[in-house]
Amino acid sequence: MRNWWFLFCPLLLASCYEPREGCLDIEATNFDAAADKNCCCTYPALKLTFLPRFDTLVWKPDTAYQYAPGKWFRIKQAVFYLSDFQLLQQGAPARISDSLEFSLLGPAGDTVRQTLINDFQLIRRTVIDYTAGAFRPGGTFESIRFRVGLPASAQRVIPDLAPDGHPLRRQAEGMWQGPDTGYVALKLVITRDSLPGTAPDTLWFSRPDFDSAVIQKDAIFRHESGYDFRLQLQVDFRELFRSVDLSTGDISAWKTQIIANLPGAFSVFP
Repeated sequence: MRNWWFLFCPLLLASCYEPREGCLDIEATNFDAAADKNCCCTYPALKLTFLPRFDTLVWKPDTAYQYAPGKWFRIKQAVFYLSDFQLLQQGAPARISDSLEFSLLGPAGDTVRQTLINDFQLIRRTVIDYTAGAFRPGGTFESIRFRVGLPASAQRVIPDLAPDGHPLRRQAEGMWQGPDTGYVALKLVITRDSLPGTAPDTLWFSRPDFDSAVIQKDAIFRHESGYDFRLQLQVDFRELFRSVDLSTGDISAWKTQIIANLPGAFSVFP
């Protein structure tokens, strides 16, 4: 009888065994080599830490800064969209893999549904960390490319029909200005001097005078597969306002120079 039990016991254990569920994709952050059944993978994300600067200083809103010898001003607010993130590996672009279906304004004024790459980010001083979306490829990348503003397809998104909490919903800063203008790429609120009684000027960078600008930064960016890809995004507002003469009162000239300064104002670090 005892010998019979030892023969039957392995059969009992096998019948009671349940396969262990877990992620079997080595590119996932929750990869589990001990799992028997693939389930519930979570993939790495491209994460950006926003570093707002004014030259060597941390930029603080409504603080007086010297933008030229003897000339001071205040930046009260700076808000802008970033999108279309690409990491270049031997010249080939790798992109965010997240996508989302949006309601867009059609050519005949109707509503159409379209799936877009969902990497839209609304950058504010009050938020430090941003998640652009899932990014799986690993290895070494030689450049990062992104857009200040939104691609043409996203300009047709109907904000009231975008998901709650999404950057393309209506925002308190008024970044959507109607179907004709669309979304503002960049909004700056400044006072042209440091006097407390000076009324602020609001600079809107939107269509048709400004659509978007593509920025490319070259460096060595290494992403270990299975881990979040963390980068530091620095904006130097001293560079953004370089050669801008706020004493002239010519807002159109200010904007033209700021647009020319955009590439030099951005830096990206591993």
